[in-house]
Amino acid sequence: MRRVFVLGDANVDIIVPYPKYLNEERTMVEYPSPSLQGGGTSSNTAVALARLGVCTSFVGTIGDDQYGKYIRADFEKEGVDISQLVVEPDLNTVGVFAFIDEYGERYLWGWPRENQAFKVLDEHKISLEKLMEGSWIHSSGMSLVYDTSARKTIIRIFREAYERGIPTSFDLNLRVDNGCLEPEYEKAVREIIRYTTVLLGSGTDEFAWLGDGDWKENARSFVSDKRTVIVRNGKEGSIGFFREGEAIAPAFKVKVEDTVGAGDVYNAGFIFAMLEGKPLGECLVWGNAVSGFTVAKKGARGCPRKKELDEFLEEEQDEKGNIGL
Repeated sequence: MRRVFVLGDANVDIIVPYPKYLNEERTMVEYPSPSLQGGGTSSNTAVALARLGVCTSFVGTIGDDQYGKYIRADFEKEGVDISQLVVEPDLNTVGVFAFIDEYGERYLWGWPRENQAFKVLDEHKISLEKLMEGSWIHSSGMSLVYDTSARKTIIRIFREAYERGIPTSFDLNLRVDNGCLEPEYEKAVREIIRYTTVLLGSGTDEFAWLGDGDWKENARSFVSDKRTVIVRNGKEGSIGFFREGEAIAPAFKVKVEDTVGAGDVYNAGFIFAMLEGKPLGECLVWGNAVSGFTVAKKGARGCPRKKELDEFLEEEQDEKGNIGL
């Protein structure tokens, strides 16, 4: 049975839409209700994979608090295996406030700020050999931001998997502060890329920071015989770079509710298609489709189940039966 292990961060998202002004004078205001969902860059990918029918295990750390209990229940409800989920009573599960503006763009702020559980991953509390039985391993740059045990353990797992020939994917999810990529953080990102077979990220927000060229030149620079690079460009769709050239798939046109987790769930669609043995161009389409479906809903938990995605793709087919290829 194929199994994907997703390593990294799990938190809860408190989604807070901006007030909606109902007239030009802004004297009439509607205040949408906030909502609570499971979240975290890696957690979002894990749940989206499970909804597509992929056997998925989450590997990470939460606290023994209300947010942590919420995450456990959310994973169990979604069918994500949590046998490698570590609970640390002395650490805090993070709640992320996602403020959504009138255009659907999100602005994030996490709390509490100290003793955050996602920064910790004790290699002695998980089974490395169990992970090496997986069909695919995925993680996110959010877990590499800080020089903690999570950074060290995830890099080690990627190295071991890569050396054993297990496919690995890594979503950059770069955190750039004050126009600068912290040197040790960049060093860690570049190290894990060495053990990555599929590298994903956004063009202007992420690949642009990883080299002296523009985002496209920088993305191409990471391509090798063993590594494909996927660039997500929001409403422009996505591009896949490989040794022989590139593939492009346009985005699906949807009315955006919010963009929380759009890249995270894209990863799930792409990985699912790769596991199904689809060519790169189709994998891009599946990633775009999962992302497009999700941004038309509220929050990352708006991601589709397999039947819903099939229906979405069928509706989007043109008269020639194409779905963006």
